[in-house]
Amino acid sequence: MFAKMVFAADLSPAWEEIISCAGEFKALGATEIILTHVITVKFLGGLEASLRAEGEPWLAEQRQRLESQGFAVTVEMPSGLPGHALNEVSRRHGAHLMVVGPQKTSRWQERILGSVTSAVLHQAQVPVLLLKTRIKEGMDRGTCRLQATELLRHLLFPTDFSETSARVRGQLVRLAPQGIARITVLHALDVPGGEVYPPGFQEMAEAQAKAALEAEAAELRNAGIPAVEPVFDPGHPLPAILNALESRDISLIVMGTQGKGFLKEIFLGSVAHNVARLAPCPVLLIPPAAR
Repeated sequence: MFAKMVFAADLSPAWEEIISCAGEFKALGATEIILTHVITVKFLGGLEASLRAEGEPWLAEQRQRLESQGFAVTVEMPSGLPGHALNEVSRRHGAHLMVVGPQKTSRWQERILGSVTSAVLHQAQVPVLLLKTRIKEGMDRGTCRLQATELLRHLLFPTDFSETSARVRGQLVRLAPQGIARITVLHALDVPGGEVYPPGFQEMAEAQAKAALEAEAAELRNAGIPAVEPVFDPGHPLPAILNALESRDISLIVMGTQGKGFLKEIFLGSVAHNVARLAPCPVLLIPPAAR
């Protein structure tokens, strides 16, 4: 499924924690990792060589740790802007997924480059997995201490029935044999306020949305996923998604970066952007096919 992954790593302790948990990605089909650290100061003469000298020992150590977990590993250290450089590495290696964690970014980098994560997501041509590094208490360093384990235990799939949502559903169907245990399929009706609608319009729109939602759920059940729950919410997508996260023990959100209605806005679409920013669990974002 996601056999070849690009790890968009910096030299931070957060990434050491992620690499300790790399075995969790075997549930997504991972067998090969391109461990990549982007040097983002190519335009500041004299610093690139020293940053390479700092990065090489760290990358060599992390490579050994990944290989000890059974992965084939390639190391890349390109220079340039993160979004472009990481996507170029992904394209060159034919990667199926990019893994992005918290980034160690200085103030000047934030001002000049913008957020590394935002830049990567804005330009991504392959699915991107965003990780948070919440640490479990009482465990030894070097073991897998992240809360982001058992990724396929309970997925949240927000859908707006767009082309991009259909692409996400296709990814879930292909991922089903890897052992997805449960999926909550969520649709928020997304009817803008302030409009004048004919009598019965709201009821008709709700009935059509619920029928489409059940059809989405049926397709996932037919793929062999044991538990699929359709959830209809009459409100705006972002609060609906956040409410679902509060009321359910979600291990991974899987959604598109663009859709229709509220999702098709500047940047990623404000909903996908805010879910990526606010969700306490990992988020797997699927880009549109035409990007």
